[in-house]
Amino acid sequence: MSMQGFKLCWRIGLVIVLALPLLACQTGMSQPDASDKTSALGAQWVGKYVDGQGQTGIRGHVIYKEDGTPVVGGYVNIYPDTISNLLGPSQFISTPTDSNGSYQMETPAGVYYVVARKRLSGQSTGPLSPGDYYSEHQRLVTRVEPGKFVEIELPVAVMKAPMFFKTRVVDKQTDTGISGVLVDQAGKPVMGGFAMAYVDKEMKRLPDYASTLSDQQGRFTIFLPEGSGYYLAARIHAWDMPSPGEPYGKYGGDAPVLVDVATGSFVKDIEIVMVPFAGEYKPGKSQRPF
Repeated sequence: MSMQGFKLCWRIGLVIVLALPLLACQTGMSQPDASDKTSALGAQWVGKYVDGQGQTGIRGHVIYKEDGTPVVGGYVNIYPDTISNLLGPSQFISTPTDSNGSYQMETPAGVYYVVARKRLSGQSTGPLSPGDYYSEHQRLVTRVEPGKFVEIELPVAVMKAPMFFKTRVVDKQTDTGISGVLVDQAGKPVMGGFAMAYVDKEMKRLPDYASTLSDQQGRFTIFLPEGSGYYLAARIHAWDMPSPGEPYGKYGGDAPVLVDVATGSFVKDIEIVMVPFAGEYKPGKSQRPF
């Protein structure tokens, strides 16, 4: 290739590279900036922007995953973070979805986690029960921009076993807690799981505290109201006891190790190894975490 031809190819390539960000912006998809990515590692970014005509918020449709039909009477919950594990009360909640499965709510600009649920009881809040519907992917996140709506379609699937909640609520950041990583047998990070803290060795019950959802690096944080000794376990699903093959682990393995936490400080670098659960499972009877 001649020098003149090389320069022409280089200029064309440069134009294409410079045009890529513009093309991305023109798609209307919600693109996280660098700070967003840091605040929501491992999350699935969703939504596209439309003109809010003077309003700012989130809107879209809730549909049944099985056949794509609209969900009537469902609710969309908006969380600012994963401190509550997306299980407790949300910062914003929609009105019931209409006959088209549509929802819309105004929110301030910012980064939010989005969850859809439909309870057969018709209630907007409370623990989910078998037969209720929920967003299977628990890490859907979007960025709301001023003067725009982010449109998000939310498929829901039926829940086949009871969901549980931690017995004691800490839904805000504190200066006391435990942090670490969840890994599999090969030492690779486990994303989308959570750690559970118990004040005693009886771990076949609701946890006393639960962590934030683990990110792409498997990192989790348990915020605690005060220091004490805690036994730790980890799992993936927030309902029923683990099913055969579900990743599950205890800190210390078969002989759980007590973690002493002092008030006003964090115990860091805890590693919980998760292996396929091999315990006995009895559908409809095992309604508590194992």
